[in-house]
Amino acid sequence: MKARTMTRRLEAVFSIVPRAAAIADIGTDHGYLAAELINRGKAKHVIAGDVHKGPLESAKSYIKNLGLEHCIDCRLGDGLQVTERGELQGAICCGMGGFLMRDIVKAGPERLEFYVLQPQNGQAELRQYMVEEGYAIIKEILVKDMGKLYTAFLAVREDVLFIYDDNYQINDTNHIYRELRKDSILWSVGALLAEEKPPLWEEYINHLIYQRQCVLDGMTEALQDTDKYKVLSAEIKELTTYI
Repeated sequence: MKARTMTRRLEAVFSIVPRAAAIADIGTDHGYLAAELINRGKAKHVIAGDVHKGPLESAKSYIKNLGLEHCIDCRLGDGLQVTERGELQGAICCGMGGFLMRDIVKAGPERLEFYVLQPQNGQAELRQYMVEEGYAIIKEILVKDMGKLYTAFLAVREDVLFIYDDNYQINDTNHIYRELRKDSILWSVGALLAEEKPPLWEEYINHLIYQRQCVLDGMTEALQDTDKYKVLSAEIKELTTYI
């Protein structure tokens, strides 16, 4: 059986995954990313975990058809709780909310060397949690897939940064989150993306402004003195400075 082509979103996530002996793909769904981690030499062993039995059975069948069952272990369960201490160097979580990802990282049996995270929401809270836990966010990506914009980032534990220095050219820019004020919109947007300004950057910022403006436009005049209105207005003003 020929391996399935991954979506642009998963390809972008794959591009920032460091090479490691063992990686967990949490929320593996059909197992496409897990298989590519092996096929393209990113990992020698993968734990493909999913909390839902149906998708995991699909992943098992796909992996078996590719002849990869000897190096991909499919496990049913909640997040990184399907793994054991000492099994992994890193983990990938895609397509979930940022608060759920934070809880998955927190509930894991150990603090892994790295995490590649692609949150659908709660980005500020997730980034802040990772930095508070002693991780440096060293790479962020922006990708458009099926008309929707996605961001993802690589967080590496501070004490093992030297292992990844050659591949990611770690410098002062990669530590921008250390000095970023807690109320900055860049925790949600991506401070490294703001520095790099990739090709989709302007479209991304305009979309974020549009989302907030739609909320403001839907608020009645009586709500214009509320904290929510003031916060959204301030965020729009800050976002316009990054175009």
